[in-house]
Amino acid sequence: MRRSIFAVLLIVLAACGGSPASLLPSASRSATVAPISFPVTVTDFQNKSVTIAKRPDRIVSIGPSNTEFLFALNAADRIVGVDDFSDEPAAAKDKEKVGGVKPNVEKIVSLRPDLVVSVQISDGSLQSIGAQGIAVLIVNPQGAGDVARTAILLGRAIGADGDALANTVQSGLDAVRTKAATLPKKRVYHEVDASDPNKLFTVGPGSFIDDLIGIAGGINIAASAGSQYPQLSPEEIVRADPQVIVFGSFGVTAEQIAARPGWSVITAVKNKRIVKVEGSLLNRPGPRLPQAAEAYYQILAATP
Repeated sequence: MRRSIFAVLLIVLAACGGSPASLLPSASRSATVAPISFPVTVTDFQNKSVTIAKRPDRIVSIGPSNTEFLFALNAADRIVGVDDFSDEPAAAKDKEKVGGVKPNVEKIVSLRPDLVVSVQISDGSLQSIGAQGIAVLIVNPQGAGDVARTAILLGRAIGADGDALANTVQSGLDAVRTKAATLPKKRVYHEVDASDPNKLFTVGPGSFIDDLIGIAGGINIAASAGSQYPQLSPEEIVRADPQVIVFGSFGVTAEQIAARPGWSVITAVKNKRIVKVEGSLLNRPGPRLPQAAEAYYQILAATP
């Protein structure tokens, strides 16, 4: 269980939310993208200007969502290393591993990258890599609104058509949002981690899963929480009375959730609407976001 939650935490090390209503400015949706010439200067998620001297041929990716974006941008042959949690697409598993929550700086430098794309990490490792003269780009998507920004940013950084990928993601989300508008709203409890049975991690405002719930036609019971990943007591969840409970592959079962003390009165438990979803799909704000929204829509559409 702990390895799974560390994989989630790798995505949410820094809060940087976005609006789910529209990922792209309308002018960007049909714009023709000019070929990218190098050197190019881009602004990363820390509002830092990063100059990339030439088209990167050796890229290290830290963060599963970043790895998925790079593959989606057809940069697979240029990726020389990924973090331990990057397992999508399947070809990512064959890439050299460079560490997990704490990257292996020596290993990364030994791979001779000309660009490191990473989520925000506060242990000083990224600064050490940058001190070697390697370009480091912080890409830390959190809300659904960050997904298009990520596609466009990475496209410019590596010399690929990020606008096309952003448009594809936007179109997919718009399609789900349109059909979800006809559904009755359902109360949703999304469980992220239950390691502490008295303080259950869920998703709050500004997180991309909260955005997904809204896009798919649901109401997040933690929508008014004060953080992206708040902890709720079991009693708070009982009072909120979710109509559906969604959880990932974190070492618990639907039967165990239903058997929690006092939970038999919850509507989702009474109606047997405790749904397990494929972990990485709903734990990564990456290019598969439309598929994640569709998965959530199907769950809500099947909930009485």
